[in-house]
Amino acid sequence: MFPVFKIFEKLFKVPSGSKCSECQSLLKDSECPNMDCPLKVAYWIARWCSQAGLNIPAIDLPLAKRMARLHLVIHPGELYELSEGDWQRLDDVTGAVKKEAKRQLEESKNAEHTALLYGFRIDGVDADLAKRLVETFGRISRLRETKAEQLQAIKGVDECVAVAIRKWFRDSFNRKMLKILDRNGFRFD
Repeated sequence: MFPVFKIFEKLFKVPSGSKCSECQSLLKDSECPNMDCPLKVAYWIARWCSQAGLNIPAIDLPLAKRMARLHLVIHPGELYELSEGDWQRLDDVTGAVKKEAKRQLEESKNAEHTALLYGFRIDGVDADLAKRLVETFGRISRLRETKAEQLQAIKGVDECVAVAIRKWFRDSFNRKMLKILDRNGFRFD
């Protein structure tokens, strides 16, 4: 076989392996690497809306999955900017549930920083660690600027978690979400 064909074989080889049942992305270490995967988005929305998060029980996992599959949201900030037309696309959801969800979304804008931090879905940050971080730094705006060494001084924060926190706040996608939340009345100071 000619060497040129070997190069083309490598360049155009169709990947094989298991695929995500939701978005058909090739799994990497049994995980879907697609951050836009509707299932990942739905679980993030469900975490945001959970009791440990911003306590929006009207938006449960099935509703979050429906929103994600319709591409109405890709992160929690977009929940606060759903138009009436977006809500109408959820035709299998009753008017009472939609009304209650809108009311709960409005109330959630007064959430404690602990709930917000948990809802951000930062690797390694569960509800308990979110509470300790807020107790230590007082507000999310201070946490955003904290050095990894300072983070590691907190019980439950190892080097990996400290890096994950720093990385989360520097990620352009997450910064965009924070701007949307800020625009919708959330305060991080």
